Amino acid sequence: MLIDQSELDVLLKNYDLPHCQVGSDMWWDKIRSKGAPLIKKESDKTSLVLFIWQDPQGKEADSVIASVLLDVNSLTDHHSWTPVCLDRISGTDVWLGTLSIDSQWRGSYSFIPIEKHQLPGLVQRTGDGSREAQRAWWMDVAGNQIHDDLNKLPMLVSGWGMSSPLHLPHAPLEVGWKEWEQGELNIISAERIQTIEWQETQLGNQRHCWLFSTAVGDAPLVILLDGQKWSAASGALSVLQYLTDTKQLAPAHYLMIPSIDGKTRWKELSCYRPFWQAVIDRLLPMVQVQLDQSNGSISGYVVTGQSLGGLAALYAGVTFPEYFSKVISLSGSFWWPEENRMRTPSAIKSANDLPLNNIPRNSVADHILNDRVSAAHLNVFMTVGLGEKDMHPYNDVTYNAIKQKSGLAHYEKVYGGHDWLSWRSGLVNGLVHLMPA
Repeated sequence: MLIDQSELDVLLKNYDLPHCQVGSDMWWDKIRSKGAPLIKKESDKTSLVLFIWQDPQGKEADSVIASVLLDVNSLTDHHSWTPVCLDRISGTDVWLGTLSIDSQWRGSYSFIPIEKHQLPGLVQRTGDGSREAQRAWWMDVAGNQIHDDLNKLPMLVSGWGMSSPLHLPHAPLEVGWKEWEQGELNIISAERIQTIEWQETQLGNQRHCWLFSTAVGDAPLVILLDGQKWSAASGALSVLQYLTDTKQLAPAHYLMIPSIDGKTRWKELSCYRPFWQAVIDRLLPMVQVQLDQSNGSISGYVVTGQSLGGLAALYAGVTFPEYFSKVISLSGSFWWPEENRMRTPSAIKSANDLPLNNIPRNSVADHILNDRVSAAHLNVFMTVGLGEKDMHPYNDVTYNAIKQKSGLAHYEKVYGGHDWLSWRSGLVNGLVHLMPA
């Protein structure tokens, strides 16, 4: 879609952008000096965000790019045949788009340039137009995902694709992450990260796990599920070291357990007792051997995870209470084991409430409420994003089950989505809550 000149003039003036010689080298120099996206107050509660992208192939006559999808995590709908797109300014290499967003929001976003044969309308007409076909189309074009090179903050490095951070004006303060984004923290050197080769015959697989310490001697061991997401490049280890150095977080040892692939992750993190038995019986003794080399030891455990990992973390807490009482669950997948509840969320009568008689059978909440497991020993920190509407009922009822059965639980609904940018804040806030300096 093309923007006409009158609309363009109004739009650029609203953001104090030059509206002459749009797309010229001088114009782009001014845009780069400002940085993007640009944010303007729309009302007391919302902001209008202007996204800008430069077509590397030039004007429409020279470029094969037919559209640019705007993917703002949990705000734009990637389950639709009519996704949110940027608009091209005719005769230029400029693509623009605006989105009205709650001023407390924090989340990641990316651009997805596509060619004519990938246009959703065309793919829908030439296929069967089914939900499965739409998902297949999305998975195909998502491979074109790129970050915003006009964004002056570092690209997000978490293993969830190339994306950029978006912080709205009233987003809560991120402890430690602001310093990382401003370049004030050094990346943790490889020498400080120990590798543990875990070959597990009971699970029939092997992987490299990583151990990082901000502590000397006796300290808690924090288990990070999906450990590959919390690499040194992501900034997470630098932030943990900074918060420890500044006396905001207790010293600890951190064990990053990676998920090998999607199929293995689904099996191991879906309330799978053999996985946790193997962690306890074989991996944790290997960790202690490694710590012995520096006179370190484990004083207790905190187990953390996001999405399916959030489910697994709480499952570990109720299944192995002698080991795991402190749990951090970020966007926990507590709809498990009834996968259809997320595939067809309209089956839930209310988006904001889940009646107790509608709890997924054999879910963690079901086991807690029916006294098949105990929750009284638990100290849980839970979050879910306000952009994850289908997730709220299951997190709500799980939180209430823990409280009802005498466990401690702190529960936050954050202005974000099913998104690493929300989870990185949640991890730090949860650790500060459970392990204050």
